[in-house]
Amino acid sequence: MKLFQLIFRVVFSLAIAFAISLSSSVIYFNYSGYNYAIDRFMLVGVTTLAFGFLIYLIFPQAWAWITQQKPAHLIIFGSFALIASAITVFPAGTSRVYWLGMISFALALFTLMAPAMQSLKRISSSRSDVQYLISFLLSLLFTYGAMGYLSGTMYARHHVMTFAAVYTIAGSISGYYLVRRASRSLKNGFLSKPLNLFLTLTLPVFFVAMLLVSLNFPSMFPIGYIKVPGEWIDLYLCSSIVAGAWGVVLLEQIEKRGLYQAFRKTRLFGFIKDNLPGIYAGFMTFLVNVILARAINSLRFNIHSIIFEADAEPWLNIMGYPEGYDVNRAVHPLVLITMRPFTRFIGIFMGENWFLSPMISIAIVSGVTVLMAWIFLKRAVQNDTSAFIFSILFGVTASHLLFGSITETYVFGMASLIFFLLLIQADEKRFSVLVPAGLLVFGITITNIGQSMVELFFKKFGFWRLVRYGFLVLASGIVLTAFVSMIYPGNQTFFYVPQDILFEARFSQPIYASPMEQLTKRAQVVGRTIFLYGTLAPTPIEDYTGKQTDMPIIKFKTYNYKDDIVAWYEGVANIPLVLWILLMAMSVLFFIKNIRTQDTPLLLSLLGGLAFNYFLHMNYGDEIFLYSAYFTFLPVFFVAVALKDLAERNWFNIFLTVFLLMVMVNNARFIFIIMRGLAPYFALG
Repeated sequence: MKLFQLIFRVVFSLAIAFAISLSSSVIYFNYSGYNYAIDRFMLVGVTTLAFGFLIYLIFPQAWAWITQQKPAHLIIFGSFALIASAITVFPAGTSRVYWLGMISFALALFTLMAPAMQSLKRISSSRSDVQYLISFLLSLLFTYGAMGYLSGTMYARHHVMTFAAVYTIAGSISGYYLVRRASRSLKNGFLSKPLNLFLTLTLPVFFVAMLLVSLNFPSMFPIGYIKVPGEWIDLYLCSSIVAGAWGVVLLEQIEKRGLYQAFRKTRLFGFIKDNLPGIYAGFMTFLVNVILARAINSLRFNIHSIIFEADAEPWLNIMGYPEGYDVNRAVHPLVLITMRPFTRFIGIFMGENWFLSPMISIAIVSGVTVLMAWIFLKRAVQNDTSAFIFSILFGVTASHLLFGSITETYVFGMASLIFFLLLIQADEKRFSVLVPAGLLVFGITITNIGQSMVELFFKKFGFWRLVRYGFLVLASGIVLTAFVSMIYPGNQTFFYVPQDILFEARFSQPIYASPMEQLTKRAQVVGRTIFLYGTLAPTPIEDYTGKQTDMPIIKFKTYNYKDDIVAWYEGVANIPLVLWILLMAMSVLFFIKNIRTQDTPLLLSLLGGLAFNYFLHMNYGDEIFLYSAYFTFLPVFFVAVALKDLAERNWFNIFLTVFLLMVMVNNARFIFIIMRGLAPYFALG
């Protein structure tokens, strides 16, 4: 028996060693380049004997180690190693020797992963191994997409390997805790309610739908934007798989040293725990908008003032161009010390592909606004399901989908306004907090300070305190604008210099200077945009006037003043339109009914913001939809808070969910129409 075991051990060791040596010699060591048989024999034979001897020595320990492991874990590790090996070796295969190479490489990968097997075995209680496997697979998917998106920023093999390893480990470990949390939530938490689970699943479905819409126009969004280049696929997969295995070791150390338990005691953990639905909704919104941003914004094709008059191309340069770019718009006095530093910080990691940083920063802020919307609504409505529905609704509004993707100021302005609204909701009275927050609002677009002050007034801030606050913000804004002009000489104009601010007069026409018929038409356009278009997109007007290329170029509008054409809703889009009007009407009735409740000051603040925007845009703006990011959240929030008495009713939440799905479909079509119109020009560019 011992003789048989010895023979088996020797034969097995030599067989494995021969497979490694022959395949390595053919693939890596220029086997065919040697002309004499003795050289080839020595190249393969000596290596075989060396490997065989070492394998023979470690065979007993290796066999003993294998018998101690769970078969399922061995199969999982072996399968991943084999898959990675096949993807690495097969594309270069020119003979059957590469089969041996695949086996050899799989053994090498398995060996690199093997030390993590004991850690996986120790954490496998309570199905932790399954939860970690799920998180690893998800991180593998996200890492793949991220590497494809950022492929232009990586130039060397070690860049790819480091990126894949770091992202996979970070994603696997954080994902493990999130999957574990979701598992518990399915039993007795937020996800235990079928409607909440359904809503949670709608977001990845919507993301996939928007991804498919983008991929439908390869001139705008080729598959290469989310695909790892072929020459990197082996590095990505091998690095990710090995890193994922070693993530188990790191996870065990985190648990063993009590790091996670210590983190549980922090305020950050409490915030994450209390706001996981909002964080999830914000993250999925970020994924949607980062895809749309990559599709819509381009350096190859100037899309200046084409999409509802948005200045996408200049702001792409203002935010991201390393050498700087002129703002020369007095209404945005502090963007060079607010928006640009944030974007350029991201640009540090983008290398020569600086144009990605504005796209990513816009998408990040769009996701943050959804998280802030969740926090606001959760406080106000005090029902997680209703707050989750309205947070998702806000994230998929037409305004948020479009201006959370276009490189412009609007999503930053929206974020500053919602943040200020959170301070108002929390009854913040300290100038040390309100003045910096007001400067952020004012510095991105000066007119927005009026909206924030109106909202502050209705929260009983006090008239004279409000006057003092206004002067503090104005004086600080003047000083900071001068400071910006010293840092960036010649890049920024002054909102307090008549010549500079009068540039904006080209976009304004005071209501007293308009005839009654035109005034009535203007009131209708502004009303439709504020209450309808921002939330539920109409079919946009496709105007081909003017020439910026060799052919008439498309311009998207919601109202063509020249021909008196109004964007409206077609076919089944009228169903969600009627439902949204019904919801707004119900919210007004409930507001009047509950006029003496504690929610009244907050609701008045929201109405005050709407009234301010209505008055402002009766006097200012050609394409009112362009400014919809500054007010679309107001009617959504108003409806949610005014109807909070219905939030506990399951039938009402089901009704809202049906409406939400209709809004998703309608606004996805809106984005599709815009891409369909732009795609031919991107192809020319």
